[in-house]
Amino acid sequence: MHDVVDQRRVISFTIAIILFILAFLGPAAILLPLKTGFITREAELIGTSGWSLITGGIGFLALAAVFVLFAVMENQKKKWTFSLVLLAVGVTGILLTVKDYYYYTPEHFVINGPFTLTSETYEWSDFESVTENLAKEGGTLYVESLEFKMRDGETYHFDRGMILQRYQPVVSAVTASGGEHIRNGG
Repeated sequence: MHDVVDQRRVISFTIAIILFILAFLGPAAILLPLKTGFITREAELIGTSGWSLITGGIGFLALAAVFVLFAVMENQKKKWTFSLVLLAVGVTGILLTVKDYYYYTPEHFVINGPFTLTSETYEWSDFESVTENLAKEGGTLYVESLEFKMRDGETYHFDRGMILQRYQPVVSAVTASGGEHIRNGG
């Protein structure tokens, strides 16, 4: 019987190590492709916030901790209590990662920001303005951040990601629908 317990511990530690490694690689290597696979094929650009990688990493770390608890903790009640809490944290972290995205199609812009589970869909006529915040470095002008101001009062700020490189279709669609294009700085 002693060998079975040791084998369970070895298996638990092995799974914990795999999940620990996935905490650093999994959000980008597994969860990002998974989420983009379920977004419409019409999407011209799909992006996510930096928080997506952090929440996914925390989720995988929490799942790794569950297996460590099963390997080292003897008290059954505490083991199951802590494990269920960590399992809830892990599943929540991974779910928040999968649900953190934005994309645009020729007809609309969709965003499901960090720490939310519901998405917002905006037609191009729902945009009040698109603001480019420009900066200059070494004589070169570049877009430091973008701001999308919506007619419903919401404002979305992007300071990293692919949207900074491929936002011109958004500007064209918004201005064609009566929205304003603002350039600050430079």
